[in-house]
Amino acid sequence: MVSPAFPGLFFAFAAMVLLLFASISPPAWDKTYFLSADVNGATTLFGVFGECIVGQGCSSRSVGYDLVVGGANGLDISARVLQNLTYTLILHPIAGFIALLALVFGLIGAGAASRVATIFMAIFAFFGLVVALVAFVIDMVLWNVVKNKIEDAGYDATLGNANWFTVGAVGALILCTCTSICGSCGRFATGRMAGEKY
Repeated sequence: MVSPAFPGLFFAFAAMVLLLFASISPPAWDKTYFLSADVNGATTLFGVFGECIVGQGCSSRSVGYDLVVGGANGLDISARVLQNLTYTLILHPIAGFIALLALVFGLIGAGAASRVATIFMAIFAFFGLVVALVAFVIDMVLWNVVKNKIEDAGYDATLGNANWFTVGAVGALILCTCTSICGSCGRFATGRMAGEKY
């Protein structure tokens, strides 16, 4: 039979992959981004560790960065509060690492039919959920404020796919937490039957 840890294992893997994609946004990779701003023919993509102006280069990688829109004159999105919120974007890779720990304990729980490992998977999934949920709330505040400032100046801005990767990761971690808790109450092999999974 399938191990009681398997459903949680699946959702932990999904959350880890989604958070990985959100974390490797600009300047590392310009296919995933949190916000795209189109100003006077220049497209600026914002990510976890910096930003890129398409065709012109990227900022250096750092935790927290200055929000600068390429090609914009008189556009001020450099408020100190917004700059400080960019430091919190590090929560995406942190949540991804916690999801990885949940995945590792899930593999142990499924492979060794271990109730304790499945309980640890549930604990790490819950902590990952809390961190990912905080990251998502901050994303919505930060990127919607920046988007509104750009649009108020008469330019175009759209939210990117990294936001939705984070939403998907939050959903996967909710399901991982629930299925891990239920799985930890499932049947596990003991004694002479320890080689079999129930």
